[in-house]
Amino acid sequence: MRIFNFKFNLRAIIHSLVRPFCISLILFYLLIANVQAIANHPTWLKLIHYNQNYSVVLTDSFFLAPDGKTNPSAELAATITAYSAPWDEENPNKHARCKFPARYFWLSTQLELPNYKLIEPRCKNLVNWGLIDKVKSISLLLVSGYLGNPASTFGHSLLKLNTETDNEQLFDSTVNYGALVPKNENVLRYIIKGIWGGYQAGFSDKYFYTQDIVYSRTELRDIWDYKLALSEYQRTFLLLHIWEIVGNKFDYYFLDKNCAYRLAELLDLVIDEKLLEQVLLWYVPVELFHRLHHLDKIQNQTIGKKLIKSVSFIPSNQRKLYHKLKSLTPKELAAFNTILQQDDYLNTEDNLAQFSVKSKILILDSLLTYYQYRFPENERQQQELKRQILLARLQLPARSIPPSQIPELPSPAVGSLPMELGFDLVNASDNFIKFNWSPFKKTLTGSNSLEGDELVLLDLAIGIEEDELFLDRFDLIRVMNLNTLPIKIATENQLSWKLRLGVDRIENKYDGVASFGGGYAWQLSQNIISYGMIDMEAHVLAPLVQLRPHFGFRFDFNKTKAWLYLGTESDNLDIEWGGKIQYQVNKKYAFYAAFANGENKNISVGFRWFW
Repeated sequence: MRIFNFKFNLRAIIHSLVRPFCISLILFYLLIANVQAIANHPTWLKLIHYNQNYSVVLTDSFFLAPDGKTNPSAELAATITAYSAPWDEENPNKHARCKFPARYFWLSTQLELPNYKLIEPRCKNLVNWGLIDKVKSISLLLVSGYLGNPASTFGHSLLKLNTETDNEQLFDSTVNYGALVPKNENVLRYIIKGIWGGYQAGFSDKYFYTQDIVYSRTELRDIWDYKLALSEYQRTFLLLHIWEIVGNKFDYYFLDKNCAYRLAELLDLVIDEKLLEQVLLWYVPVELFHRLHHLDKIQNQTIGKKLIKSVSFIPSNQRKLYHKLKSLTPKELAAFNTILQQDDYLNTEDNLAQFSVKSKILILDSLLTYYQYRFPENERQQQELKRQILLARLQLPARSIPPSQIPELPSPAVGSLPMELGFDLVNASDNFIKFNWSPFKKTLTGSNSLEGDELVLLDLAIGIEEDELFLDRFDLIRVMNLNTLPIKIATENQLSWKLRLGVDRIENKYDGVASFGGGYAWQLSQNIISYGMIDMEAHVLAPLVQLRPHFGFRFDFNKTKAWLYLGTESDNLDIEWGGKIQYQVNKKYAFYAAFANGENKNISVGFRWFW
């Protein structure tokens, strides 16, 4: 009996020892499986900016594991381990909890992190940053294109962190992504290295007023503020990751891995919809906003939740000035221009003697606005003129003038998408079918053209006639800038201009063309712009050089836009005329027609698809 009891007790002891071991082993494997699942989670891969087999972040200190750049599992294990690492009392900001608060914020929703705090009080730098509690909303800013810088030709985008504590919000922080380019870099080298990845780039955070000085006041670019409808969780998560990523380096590629692409990556971290789902070989800034509009529409239709809370227009300083000058009478404007042309304001007081106090105030206020718009603070002569005008204004009574609303321009992202594919039936000397393609197309007749501007890149037209395939036309670049600002300022350049580099097919021969034109444009009405220009053209075929004076009219009737021209050429003085008309069905589709009576006399009708 005792032996039996002894055997029974031994079996019980073995069972009591083995069973917890098995359970622990099972729990251990479950923990490993859970950690492995977390390591492969899309959010974790986005947090470490993992792309296929490696992270695109170049900065070594962004990784806690020696092989963290290529091994997301190792980086996760190192991140979990570092959570409980001892604190350096002399510099606690070095701790992983301080450097990577977004990682631990998300991991706290996946694992049990002991004594977890959203912001660890010992992380003084993060605490002093203070934006987690202050930021009430986040905006994505679309900046209009700027032809003075190749990298800004297609526009720019950046984030704005809105505290909503004042009207101007000039002291709100912004998050910008840009290439780190040496000073005085050669333009050709800049373009080549920008396209092929010769520069490093990174995120930086600055006050909004510094961006306003560059874009609105110096480069005179308009901005559209897209306030995003983010939840408190999404906003907090994004802010914490911004803290992690600012200052780290990436490779910069002008065509795709640019400001719009990297900002889309940041937003993809917190937005369920994919902003980079349809990226091909390039990604211009406006495409991010087209995608944002599309996802906003889908979300609103499916779950009744908007992605875009509001869109507001931030006009450039130039637009503000011209709007203010509209309030002047012709005589007041003449006096304004006369004073601008003087070297010393003290010698021009007689110009204001004939005016009433009210008119003097309007003229002097307009002059102060002009000097604020036109000249930087370090130009001493202009600052002295501004000081003299300010003293003259202070001698007049104070007058409260309610601000008038500047008409808003629609965002470029509400028009058609930038890439175009076209199909035309052409009636010419030989009838043929024509296919058009361009990766970026903003034309006079397109719905994405603002105020008659035109920018077309790599516009290719291929013709098919019976069994023959041929190049019908190719434009490397085509630009038209119509200066339609309504007020004439004596010191401002009022010229409009155009540029074209391309190839034309003329009677089965190919003629290379380089053309530059200048002239003037007029806004005849809200719907009609006219212009007159003289183009100087260089050709491969005779005549090698010629002048082409012409007039043009652009008509804008909402979905229908048209362009007509009339001119001649210096070699034969024959009258040339033609035009284009486009009806925009929606953002993706349009019907198109064109006609011309020149060397390539033709009529064509077709269809346009934008994406």
